[in-house]
Amino acid sequence: MAITGTFGGFPFDPEVYQGFVDQEPTFSDSIIASGVLATDASMASVLNNGGTLGTTRFYNPLDPDKDAPLVRDGDTDNEPTTISGGKQSFIRLDRMKAWKATQLTRELTAADPMAYVARSTSLYWRMYWQGLMVKMVDAVLTLSGLSTHVITATAGVDAGLVIDGQQAALGDLSSKFGLYVIHSKVYAEYQKLGLIDYNKYTITNVLQKEVELPTINGLIVIKNDRGTYDGSTNYTNYLFGQGSILTATPKVITPDYTDYDAKTDGGTDILYNNRSIILHPNGVSFKADGITKETPTDTEFTTSANWDLRFDAKNVRLAKIVIPAAQLTPGE
Repeated sequence: MAITGTFGGFPFDPEVYQGFVDQEPTFSDSIIASGVLATDASMASVLNNGGTLGTTRFYNPLDPDKDAPLVRDGDTDNEPTTISGGKQSFIRLDRMKAWKATQLTRELTAADPMAYVARSTSLYWRMYWQGLMVKMVDAVLTLSGLSTHVITATAGVDAGLVIDGQQAALGDLSSKFGLYVIHSKVYAEYQKLGLIDYNKYTITNVLQKEVELPTINGLIVIKNDRGTYDGSTNYTNYLFGQGSILTATPKVITPDYTDYDAKTDGGTDILYNNRSIILHPNGVSFKADGITKETPTDTEFTTSANWDLRFDAKNVRLAKIVIPAAQLTPGE
């Protein structure tokens, strides 16, 4: 009779074994994969000599409504206006993770869990950064100066919903939005109404490959179920504009390290990951006084009190549209 059970978390049957298959993930990194993050290598270079907090400076626009020209009448002196600007601070996020498996697991079950880990870590980190980025956007959009960047639907999904969200946030600059991230349930509602178009885009430098992408009101649509539904009450759609989220990857001396522990459990293989990233909503400044250590925890990074609006609100190209679940048709 075959001895069955598990060893090291894997099925163990010395008589019958056909191999292991990776279970397909039920999640997607489509938001980050869309290219929503704008790389700014200068942010990383600021921190490469040490430190976790960096600062970038900006000029305020010359606005004739706020600083009108003077009448040249021969009597009035043309007093110059001092050019003004500001600064915004960004923070380095440092994270680590390790996985282990006993060598007996591989010897007795023919499983190779560490090989699986090695081919899965890239998606693991992209999913983690994506989830943190969405929470960061939520925190930023609770700032009082960005109150118009959040609207709540009153009649479910209709043709004007995303248009209203764009206009409320950026007014006459609403065309600065380019990406619309929605839950699959909301996507299905748009499909039922026939509001999704499929536009052709050419990807240059890749054999001029032409692809079709779903669009709503000219916005490229990204369908993603993580971070877009609270589980019971509301669905949340996110609007992103070009350059709305800046990113960089500061130097990590040892990003990956493998080790072998000969003492534990008959021999254990270990893979260590160290990762660092900058995720920064352009136009908003991070307040480092609100964190207890050198790098913020997830909670500290996604707490609205630790962020401060620095740009004119119309230059912060982030917004969200909240749809109460009760306003959507059942079935999906």
